[in-house]
Amino acid sequence: MRAQPGKLAQTIALVRQALRRFSLDSVAMYALAVVSELPTILLRTTLTFILASFALAATGSPHGAGVGWTEIGLIPTFWSMLALATPAGTGWWWKQHMGGRRASERERLAYEDAVSLLQASSSEPLPLPKSWFVLDTPTLDASVCGETLMLSRGVLESEHLPAVVAHELGHLATPDGKLTAAINRLVLIPPRPRQPQQAGYEERRRERVGVELLDPRFILALFAMRVLKWIARATARFANGGFGLWLTRPLWGAYWRGREYRADAYAASLGQADELADFLETHTLIHDHPVPFVWLTEETHPSSELRIDRLRERGGGTEQQHQRVVLESP
Repeated sequence: MRAQPGKLAQTIALVRQALRRFSLDSVAMYALAVVSELPTILLRTTLTFILASFALAATGSPHGAGVGWTEIGLIPTFWSMLALATPAGTGWWWKQHMGGRRASERERLAYEDAVSLLQASSSEPLPLPKSWFVLDTPTLDASVCGETLMLSRGVLESEHLPAVVAHELGHLATPDGKLTAAINRLVLIPPRPRQPQQAGYEERRRERVGVELLDPRFILALFAMRVLKWIARATARFANGGFGLWLTRPLWGAYWRGREYRADAYAASLGQADELADFLETHTLIHDHPVPFVWLTEETHPSSELRIDRLRERGGGTEQQHQRVVLESP
């Protein structure tokens, strides 16, 4: 029995879409991430072996029985590799981590209207997310992780919604979402910005006077405790992951800047070039970056001015023409 021409074309389109979501450059960049994080992975397995050996020794188990437990330290790495093959678990975890919620009926209709508008400009099925949720904030923001889309309440209420969704679909049409999830899983707990200490001069002076009045042996013991505390914290931070990604951040910056341009090009192919450029004139997507590190955000996103120039060219106009229209408008 022959397949109908319409179904055959749809099947071919889906296969092409699936192939676009796999690329050798994304696999190469992930391999770079794993190699750069090898010291962290080794430390995790070593710590697992030490802790398991102590626990087993306390229960009277034979010496060396902790070797069988070292695989536990490899769980985060295997969990990361799984993200390249399937987005299983990414959507729910990311939604909880971001504090997201399900969309209201009005928000769902706004999203569906935007998707319908974009689909009308494409001859192929759109690479829609497996799931999406709402970040309850008035800030205009959106991001993709795995095959899950996050849209802020502000962007859902904005006239720029179709352009922003088109850009995020550009990430979903490539391995960007899966690579983002895989990299995030290499880091156990995303670091938070340090809070500045507000201790006053008088408090610091009293601390110094109190230390001077203590016994020298007690001061030495206190110093040793602080050194051990610092070593424990440094070990925990290193085992948490991310140091290798920090070392290779120039390469990641160059890679993700290219991916941003490609996502913009996809949005332009859906007829959203000028609309996305209008959005970039006054807004940026805060969480549209691949890893949970603030220090990499600026390096992974190309200059908005350069993105606007490219979008204006794809939209058939120049930035000077756009500015003239804005100035002449009442």
